[in-house]
Amino acid sequence: MLSQFFILSPRGDTIVFKDYRGDVPKGMTEVFFREMKAWKDSKGTHPPPALDGGNGVHFLYIRRNGLYFVSATKFNVAPACVLELLSRIAGLCKDYCGLLNEESIRLNFVLVYELLDEVMDFGYPQSTSTELLKSYIYNQPCEVVLDRESSLMSTRKTLPSSAANKPIALSLDATQSRKNEIFIDLLERLTVLVATNGNVLRSHLDGCIMMRSFLNGTPEIRLGLNEDLKIGREERRAAYGSVVLDDCNFHEDTQLDQFERERIISMTAPVGEFTMMNYRISGEFQSAIPFQAYTTVEEGEIAKTLRVSVRLRCEVPAKISSTNIVVRIPVPKATLSASSEPLGPGQTTELKHHEKHYLWKIKKMEGGTELQTVIKLTLSEMSKSVKKEINSVSLDFEIPMFICSGLHIRFLRVSDRGHAPYSPLRWVRYITHSDSYVFRV
Repeated sequence: MLSQFFILSPRGDTIVFKDYRGDVPKGMTEVFFREMKAWKDSKGTHPPPALDGGNGVHFLYIRRNGLYFVSATKFNVAPACVLELLSRIAGLCKDYCGLLNEESIRLNFVLVYELLDEVMDFGYPQSTSTELLKSYIYNQPCEVVLDRESSLMSTRKTLPSSAANKPIALSLDATQSRKNEIFIDLLERLTVLVATNGNVLRSHLDGCIMMRSFLNGTPEIRLGLNEDLKIGREERRAAYGSVVLDDCNFHEDTQLDQFERERIISMTAPVGEFTMMNYRISGEFQSAIPFQAYTTVEEGEIAKTLRVSVRLRCEVPAKISSTNIVVRIPVPKATLSASSEPLGPGQTTELKHHEKHYLWKIKKMEGGTELQTVIKLTLSEMSKSVKKEINSVSLDFEIPMFICSGLHIRFLRVSDRGHAPYSPLRWVRYITHSDSYVFRV
């Protein structure tokens, strides 16, 4: 049972506010943002998803694309249940608005309020199904156009990454004029810890198969995965060279009659975005980790200076490119200034004094290539332990069309008994992200 719901921008501006019960004092949006900002300033990280707002009020929140989806309540609610509800509301906003960001929510605020009226009644959740709510939503969405060339690429075999960021069709005219399309993302997030000698101390992978459906009718989806796919850690020794998942779970509507024998997943496609499958792998992956970093720290020729050299090698195949790479290098607390040697095109550096980090940003890096930066740190004082403060180097990156697990989609078939000639457009994308990718120094 929720008393209030609101959406805040990264700056703390109130984008959407809904008071369901009137039993919570006014100004709770300012209280929440003040508590969150105080936590971030003192701890350096975002607070946990539950915060105490005082006067018997508790906040539960999630972050999506920089936006804060927050609930305030005076009741003893189940936190996991409320967080799931907030996640589903965020998913509904993305399905109906097309894109989940501040501009899209502001343009479609009337539509968002209409959704909130249907999702909850007097603070009690009612329905969060995208398909069911279509019958009760009458406001048409205002699309946020990010790529003007996307319409010109409709005849090509590839589409820009923003092509799936469109709202679902609500009216009959919009349904008839819109293309029959389905977008599939196979996403993997890596957690890797590498020792100073280059040995991998810990490696963990969380993956999922995300779908975003714009199909007419109620078609059946049949998705085929690797025929040699194995489930369970005990299968690793007996299945050398095969793709082995530690465990996995599926969407509640999936039919797994053919999964054990043929590795085929079937389901009736709901409208909007949903996760068909989640999986996890720990230990060694089928392919090598995508990046290696080699760091050296030496005293400079001038007093009270340090020379830090970081060499980064991209281990993915040559035809694959990694993008949006950010290398985070911690600097000593006594650092006054930092400078680097001239860099190549697409590379920038920045010193974050407050966070005590030096950022090396690389726009794009081809597989099989190496890049290096040399940083000169000027310190206010030199001590024996100053080098130990540079104890690790972390990476953030994104690698399109590359998967470490070896999992791939063999085929995607869409059929509808009510529509005999049914041939929708099918778009498949593979992406690997970093979750926690750390090299000890």
